[in-house]
Amino acid sequence: MSTGDRLARNQKLVAIKLNLLSLAVLAVFLSQSVHAEETGTGIQTLEWNGDAAGDPSNSESKPDDAPSDDVWQRIRCGFKIDDDAARNPLVAEHEAWYASRPDYVRRMIERSRRYLFHIVEEVDRRAMPMEIALLPMVESAFNPTAESSSAASGIWQFMPSTGRHYGLKQDTWYDGRRDFTASTEAALDYLGKLYLDFGDWELALAAYNCGEGCVARAIEKNVQQGLPTDYASLPLPSETRNYVPKLLAIRDLVSNPEHYGIAIDALPNQPYFNQITVQACMDIRSAARLAGMSSDEFIALNAAFPRRLIRSDAPVNLLVPVDKSDAFQRNLETGSWDSWQPYTAKKGERPRAIAKRLEVSLARLEEHNQFHLKRGRLVRDQTILVPVRERGVSVVKNDAVPPSASSPTRLEVKRGDTLFGIARRYGLSIAQLEEANPDLNGRLAAGQHLRLPSGDQTSQETAAIQPVSFTPDRHPKPARSARYTVRRGDTLSTIAQRFNISLTDLKMLNPVFRKRSMVRAGQTVVVSRP
Repeated sequence: MSTGDRLARNQKLVAIKLNLLSLAVLAVFLSQSVHAEETGTGIQTLEWNGDAAGDPSNSESKPDDAPSDDVWQRIRCGFKIDDDAARNPLVAEHEAWYASRPDYVRRMIERSRRYLFHIVEEVDRRAMPMEIALLPMVESAFNPTAESSSAASGIWQFMPSTGRHYGLKQDTWYDGRRDFTASTEAALDYLGKLYLDFGDWELALAAYNCGEGCVARAIEKNVQQGLPTDYASLPLPSETRNYVPKLLAIRDLVSNPEHYGIAIDALPNQPYFNQITVQACMDIRSAARLAGMSSDEFIALNAAFPRRLIRSDAPVNLLVPVDKSDAFQRNLETGSWDSWQPYTAKKGERPRAIAKRLEVSLARLEEHNQFHLKRGRLVRDQTILVPVRERGVSVVKNDAVPPSASSPTRLEVKRGDTLFGIARRYGLSIAQLEEANPDLNGRLAAGQHLRLPSGDQTSQETAAIQPVSFTPDRHPKPARSARYTVRRGDTLSTIAQRFNISLTDLKMLNPVFRKRSMVRAGQTVVVSRP
């Protein structure tokens, strides 16, 4: 190599490194918006002019006469990535792969129908190529609960750290990477930032897959070797080399499905879901019932709750199909559901006994709790979640309370009833029952009548749904335990039978009886926890 050639090559390297340094400074500047949530400003959406100079993919404008009644046609009219990219031989390989698996493609397209309108609206608003609306087909096949071996999760397959970087909260109860609307916004913000970094959509997509550093190092390596720096020429990991060709293969399939023997039904150009803000605590099963949906259908739109429990101190946004939104809101105001609340179970208790006391199945308790057991008993005190009946309350617009609401109702005790079971059934605490029935003394008998305090006696003017506050690391203040005064002739066994608990549990509640079982008249015995 001559001295002149060497000098020219070094000058080129210096220029490339300066460009990369400028991109890095720009990336740092843009990434500062990530921390805006902590400062109260929120993440800013990245937008740019769709016809910006220097991007040949943006030279095509959307046809004015493009049909607007089919989302698929909107997508086809919005493809912008250069057709030269499709000449990559890997594109043809992936086209053949998808074409040979029509059932897989059909399932993927069917899953996408509930999400695509929202994604297309967001992509269109940001003037991005419509190929990006199809990216979840590569990432997760539109499976909202998909999780990779490297811990990426959700439709857009965010890694935990990247998700947090773009404002997606993750804790025991909520994973923002699986929140469809939140993760869609974060993914488009991230892709927009990558496009500004690299100035090319293929490189931006490659960086979305393997990271900015991976692509920048591959560019620098090719520059040092005097090689081209376009996507197809870069020494990228195998998965990343196939990443864009997969997307382009899907683009070709959507553009001309008949050519591949696949039928794609028209998708109405209208919202599939409404976003409803609630401040209530419930399990997914109850929420789905209130919406008139199956649990699987509800989770498809609301996959952000890994323990299948909706718990938060702040309002929560739920997605409900448009045709079910009114019924869901109405049922929230007038229906009932199980709110899962913390309960401190004692060392030595059996989960089966706890389930029996709460009048729920053991399987239902195990669905939301991980018990630490040895020989069927808890090895230590453990805070678990137990169901408590909650009721929606309609908005009261008048100051006057109807007489029927201010008067307590009455209940006839049936055989097998327990104080805890009655309290849970009517959304009350045992303390409220005892307060309304001062002569109860912890004892129930079939045929006995109880006064039930009305849930409408307090003012409900400002909230249609009463908030349930919850802080995972804080134990709630326990309510008063139910007690019974021993009468002549009572034994521990007859007391246990009367209150429908096992003798072992009764001894656990009353440590004084663990070594001796003798009781005397007038003695006070704890018969249940709140």
